[in-house]
Amino acid sequence: MGIRDLSVRRRLMFSNFMMIFIPVLLILIIGTSVLLGLRLTGNMRRSEIALLWPEIGPTLSIQLAVSSLREQVNRSEGPKMRELREACQALEEQGIQVAVVKGGEILYVTQGCDASTVMTKLDKRYTGTGAVFLWNESGFAFRYESTKRAMIAVAVGNVPFLARGGILESIFKNFLTIIAFVVVGITVFIIVVTGVFLSRRLSKQLIKPIEELSHAAGEISRGNLDYAIPTEGKDELGAACREFDQMRMQLKAAREVQERYEKNRKELIVGISHDLSTPLTSIKGYTSGLLDGIAKTAEKKEHYLNMIYQTTCNMEKLVESLFLFSKLDLGRVEFCLEAVRLQDYLTDYVAENADRLLTRGLRLTLNCQSVNSQVRIDRIQFQRVVENLVENSLKYKRGEVGNLTISLKNEAEGQLRLEFADDGKGVAAPELSKLFDSFYRTDQARTNVGKGSGLGLAIVKQIITTMQGEIWAENGENGGLTICILLPIAGEERA
Repeated sequence: MGIRDLSVRRRLMFSNFMMIFIPVLLILIIGTSVLLGLRLTGNMRRSEIALLWPEIGPTLSIQLAVSSLREQVNRSEGPKMRELREACQALEEQGIQVAVVKGGEILYVTQGCDASTVMTKLDKRYTGTGAVFLWNESGFAFRYESTKRAMIAVAVGNVPFLARGGILESIFKNFLTIIAFVVVGITVFIIVVTGVFLSRRLSKQLIKPIEELSHAAGEISRGNLDYAIPTEGKDELGAACREFDQMRMQLKAAREVQERYEKNRKELIVGISHDLSTPLTSIKGYTSGLLDGIAKTAEKKEHYLNMIYQTTCNMEKLVESLFLFSKLDLGRVEFCLEAVRLQDYLTDYVAENADRLLTRGLRLTLNCQSVNSQVRIDRIQFQRVVENLVENSLKYKRGEVGNLTISLKNEAEGQLRLEFADDGKGVAAPELSKLFDSFYRTDQARTNVGKGSGLGLAIVKQIITTMQGEIWAENGENGGLTICILLPIAGEERA
């Protein structure tokens, strides 16, 4: 398993661990190597000793040189001349004269001196026999004799003993060394703790949004589009979360639209089924009456045939309305928009149709302010809008003669407001927004199919919406229903 197979959390922790571990390890290795190299790679590291311990460097150098000299004299197989020479030179660097004699043969003597002179100086300082190591304020004296090898080493010098002060300074130096190690240890500890803290914090900042995204994706896959992702962060992950949440909201909106379309489709099927079954039942009944001989007189037969014809015409209108509504809903109706002065259009319509509608029981009135603006409409489809609204007022009038007032006025923000206000039967406030739904009637029993298909206002809304307009219904102040339409003024007029 490679590092790519690890989780992001583990990879972050591993990377931060290596960022801390490798520098600390290198510091420890280098420091340990330097200390061990200076302390354990021989006695002759005088410059390094002086660098590490400047206060007691000479004392340690003399002690180490004497120890090495004694070791070489005692070697059963004979001294190593290189080590012997290094020990003697170390003493000479401190101002001490040295002589090494074996059976009358001089193995080493300080340059410019002879062995007898060195031994004479030693005898002046120390009159005893045997091995001697004397170091005080007066100077330094050393003699060591190996009985096995018949070898004697003598060293004399005017080097005062500074051990007492050096010891105190050494103790202080050791204390400082301990403090340094403690400081280094605390530093390493702080580095490790800081690294772990930053690693966890960074991991939390990175992993939490990823976990939120993963959880949200799981919720979406299960169909829950209401789960919102927290998007507090302003970094790349926060931007990704916000984009993901925008996608969730778009999916939710798309699903709501789809559900609404599905609901409308089901209602459309139910409406079609009901509105076709009622006239078909009526036709079947009249036809059965003719076949069974119920209509025996010529007048009754003619009545039955007229009813069959009238019902068939209503069915034809229903199918035509349904076909038009479907084409409008699918956007398959071509609109030839042109700039039209709406006041002139409505004046001509009222002049041409007022008398005809009055004979049918609807008094038509036009109330236009001085509106010279033009709107872009399709004349054929807009004619259908006006006729549907007029027929709607005619069907739901209260008395023998109903009144319909068509008003036109300028509206703010470059729009014209067109109103069709009648004095017929009003509509309950909760039902106003449903009037433009397909197959919706205030008559929930849907028994009076002849009064309308329930598609008229739905078709009107589709046409007005396609012409970039708005439409809604209001109850009139004195009863009745008012259909309000807003149409944008044509571009050349807005300028």
